[in-house]
Amino acid sequence: MISYIKGEVVKKGIDYIILDNNNIGYYISTSLTTLNKISEKEKVLIITYMHIREDIMALYGFLTADEIDLFKKLITVNGIGPKAGLSVLSTYEANTVKEIILKEDVTSMSKVPGVGKKTASKIILELKDKVGSVDELQGSEIVINNEMSDVVDALVALGFSSIEVKRTLDNMDITGKSENDIIKEALKNMNRQG
Repeated sequence: MISYIKGEVVKKGIDYIILDNNNIGYYISTSLTTLNKISEKEKVLIITYMHIREDIMALYGFLTADEIDLFKKLITVNGIGPKAGLSVLSTYEANTVKEIILKEDVTSMSKVPGVGKKTASKIILELKDKVGSVDELQGSEIVINNEMSDVVDALVALGFSSIEVKRTLDNMDITGKSENDIIKEALKNMNRQG
């Protein structure tokens, strides 16, 4: 229903932000990962998911396409609602969650508050074939874990999806280049594709 909201972060809570867009304040529940990457008064683009049941209507949102895709997959698991999905993404980064699922690491998954061993096993069983492969994760780790995370964040903040950012950076020779140079070159490459 609402794909994304671009606006200024008016307030940051423990598990939510209030985003001002044209003088309307949107209450968006979010993960610790997203909260840690944004600050009040900052202009951001939050990718959203609207959860509607007969007794509740709530907006969930994240900075990256990876996070929202994983969130949507998590809440398809029987017994995992949006709160538990947020809990998983607040405990681990999206790539770590995928790694835990692919390696069938029930112990790590059950460390998530509100997720016991039984639920952890169910998440792993149901999502194992839906989160990609270990090879894909290792390919994107270069981008996510190293000094490149700032570059990725900057490009995502400019409105590019994390998937196209990763793909572009994977095809670039970044040896010895500064973050600014990498960002400029990536922008040129992505604008050419667009």
